[in-house]
Amino acid sequence: MQKLVYLNSYFGSEGINLENSKKNIARILLAEDFSAVGQLSLTAAMPLLNAFQVPLAVLPTELLSTQSEGFGMPFKLSTVAWARAALQHWQTMGIKLTGALIGYFADQRFGELLLNEIQFTGKLTLLDPVMADNGRFYPTLTKSHITILQKLLPKSLICTPNLTEACFLLDQPYISHPTFKQLASWLNQLESSQPAGGKTVITGITVAGKTGCVWLEDGQLRQVLYPSLPGHFYGSGDVFAALLFGLLWQGLSWSQAVIQATGFLHDSLAQQVSLPTSQRRYGIELSSLLVQIETFLAKKADKRSN
Repeated sequence: MQKLVYLNSYFGSEGINLENSKKNIARILLAEDFSAVGQLSLTAAMPLLNAFQVPLAVLPTELLSTQSEGFGMPFKLSTVAWARAALQHWQTMGIKLTGALIGYFADQRFGELLLNEIQFTGKLTLLDPVMADNGRFYPTLTKSHITILQKLLPKSLICTPNLTEACFLLDQPYISHPTFKQLASWLNQLESSQPAGGKTVITGITVAGKTGCVWLEDGQLRQVLYPSLPGHFYGSGDVFAALLFGLLWQGLSWSQAVIQATGFLHDSLAQQVSLPTSQRRYGIELSSLLVQIETFLAKKADKRSN
């Protein structure tokens, strides 16, 4: 199969330059798992990215009867053969892929498919290395999964690991409360493995009763934190990655996009604090987020017209 080649884009003072992509009606590859119940991964990312007007080419990494946590062992269906045929069909039809958002996949063969049959250029490619949280791997995943993600990292302009995933990507033990000096060092190490200009944001950082993200801007550690919310919110990482990608697509700079995505997510989660775990396992309620995105785009349009 001929490899697919992404068009160039870059981070600039106004965010990611996508003029060439838009003129060519570019598609963004969205590769995540499809859970038949709830709003996680694909079923969360698709409506959010569509709201941000991101044109998508969707490649389910596998089909699941439910997500892999909270419902026992889900029934799974591999999509590797289908995905390979879909990529070939897109190639034949001249469907151009200018970037990607890559999230959860459990089948190592799917990771190899992404590595070997798509030629990444490191431009407008977001890797959400979904594999672990709170120091533990997600069900069915093991240390072998780290290797394929480490191979994808040098091909990804953006990376959004949580604290556990950042530690695992660096082949070091999980530290629940790292110092700011450690976080800056980890960010530097991860970004040194990415293409030139690559950016990493570490999510799920807790400091003095507040939770949020840390990233580097001009070599300096930056943070955005909100009061911590009790309990676990399934799918919050998937939603953050989609929000960040959508905001970058809309032209926000790196720091602006991280801050805005974190704020959007926190506001949404704050409305769901009272929900029991039995309801949270279905994922994030997207209605308030979609309203926030609509308001954001309307304000952006007003600024352009004035």
